[in-house]
Amino acid sequence: MKTSRVRSYGVIRASALLLGLGFARAAAAQVPPIPPVAPMAPMPPRAPYGSEWIRGFDIDRQAIADITRDAVERSMAGLRALDSYKYSMQSTESSFARLKSLSALDELKALPGLSGWMTTRVSTPPASWDANDPADSLYREARKALANDANRKAADLFRRIRDQYPKSTYTPDAGYWEAYALQRIGGQDDLRAAQYALTAQLKAFPKATTNGDATALNAKIDIALARRGDASAAQTLYGRAVKASSDGCPRAADDERVDALNALTALDVDKAMPILKKVLARREACTQAMRRTAVWLVASRKTTDAAEILVNVAKNDPDKDVREQAVFWLSNVPTDEAAGMLIDLVKGNGDVDLRKRAVYALSRSKSPRAASTLREVALDANAPVELRSDAVQWYMQGAGRQSDDAMSFLKDVYGRADDAQFKRSILSSIAQQRSEAARDFLMNVAQNQKESFETRRSVLSYVSTAGVLPAQIATLYDKTNELELKKQLLSTMSMFKENGGIDKLLDVARNDKNVELKKQALSSLSRSKDPRVLQLLQEIIDR
Repeated sequence: MKTSRVRSYGVIRASALLLGLGFARAAAAQVPPIPPVAPMAPMPPRAPYGSEWIRGFDIDRQAIADITRDAVERSMAGLRALDSYKYSMQSTESSFARLKSLSALDELKALPGLSGWMTTRVSTPPASWDANDPADSLYREARKALANDANRKAADLFRRIRDQYPKSTYTPDAGYWEAYALQRIGGQDDLRAAQYALTAQLKAFPKATTNGDATALNAKIDIALARRGDASAAQTLYGRAVKASSDGCPRAADDERVDALNALTALDVDKAMPILKKVLARREACTQAMRRTAVWLVASRKTTDAAEILVNVAKNDPDKDVREQAVFWLSNVPTDEAAGMLIDLVKGNGDVDLRKRAVYALSRSKSPRAASTLREVALDANAPVELRSDAVQWYMQGAGRQSDDAMSFLKDVYGRADDAQFKRSILSSIAQQRSEAARDFLMNVAQNQKESFETRRSVLSYVSTAGVLPAQIATLYDKTNELELKKQLLSTMSMFKENGGIDKLLDVARNDKNVELKKQALSSLSRSKDPRVLQLLQEIIDR
């Protein structure tokens, strides 16, 4: 027994000597301490977005913020508290430019709509690429003029390229850039000239790289002309939209049909709605992109029958992305009918993924019934766990955040939870309350031996969020006899700012009878510059 004790003291002294050397070196180099990694809090559930290009009108700023938050979450997984992320809106153009820089842009492709006019996908000519081309210097000058908003000059220069250098490698796309500059000027004659340039390009260069964008630009010009009373342009738009709702599966891309729907809806919503219904009734595989756009257009117009149309799509469309988008955009329809339909979807027995989308949509709804439904789902022991977890998270990020009984609600949900992951999710929400009641509840869970060890240990990862005091952790350390929990508590104490847990660490290093715990305390203390640590190390070495 005596030999064992001597050996233990030898281990502690050797550790102290090594740690003392490390302490001295760290102090001399002024290297900042590296805290131990704590378990990550569960990520909040993601908002359901789909997979096609952004275009359209009338999306509100909150929707843009939601889209951005989801994109950041997907591209930077591991960050905590993403619900506090603030996206600064500068303008439609700058916001779109910032969205394009995100690696998760593919997740946004199904969301048509930045405010205002339909946006074309290319707005800057590529840099010049052939210095030996006779039109190279002219192209450089035209590109510079367009960048400086000298649109008249840019249009003239691009026209000179196609007139003077028909065989130049810059000529196939010059007509598009000429038209782009002219539509920026915006006069009626300029718009007509722009359409002439686009028609000439499509005829002479059917394989030009900008032809897809030329179709979108042409539709945009038709809108501008129709709004100025041009009956021919209005009829053209209507004809394209009617064709989009009834033609088969053309070899060309769907862009022209989608653009036709966008254009007609912007011009005359009353004429557009019957056509949108026809589009949404189609089932050919080649119409998926068009149906996704139609879903957005129906929701963005906020007409009285929009909710009914969207629910029909959500229940019956064969494409999962189309169904999920219909559910998402239901929250954009501010009617009791829309809220009621979302509630029916959430409480039904359908596809869980679709119900989860409905839960998210309800969290964005302003209907009083929406918040109460989220609470009901969270408390429903018969509902799928993942659905309940989403209901808690989105409720607490919305209406629950200002609720007077939020803590009571969370405790009630926790009492009805038996899934370990679900429990951790609830504990994370409780920690975010940052109240005395929340801290007491977390500490009670941590010392409740009826809880699983993983659940009890996970509580300690929420200490900083909840504002738990070092004294509370020290008290819990003294109360428990479980070695693994004590180890976790020591790690937690080392993470308090401004040496908040150092008193207890010093006490453990001096007085704890467990050698393993003493060594861990010493290791944590070595990261501190508190003079008491150096004194302790010296005491141990001198024994």
